[in-house]
Amino acid sequence: MFAVFEELSEEINQDDIQKLLTWYPHKSTLQRLGFILEEIQVDEALTQPIMEHLKANKYFPVLLSPKTNKKAGAVNNKWKVDVNIKLVSDL
Repeated sequence: MFAVFEELSEEINQDDIQKLLTWYPHKSTLQRLGFILEEIQVDEALTQPIMEHLKANKYFPVLLSPKTNKKAGAVNNKWKVDVNIKLVSDL
């Protein structure tokens, strides 16, 4: 899935992100999106609106992969994403 984000990141623009933020309600998914976009080193202009949106609302630590029965622990990134899986690109 990481490779899909890498390919899609070339097509996403700031307007797409702004539109997404107007209707998408799930902060945890937005946290993960911002984290992954930052990991693939997209232009900060894409991640900045997401971070501003999250800062305007309270957001809490989340697991990168919510499939486990664990709870998010201490995090060391601005997205508050607990990295519980390894991100590997197939590209």
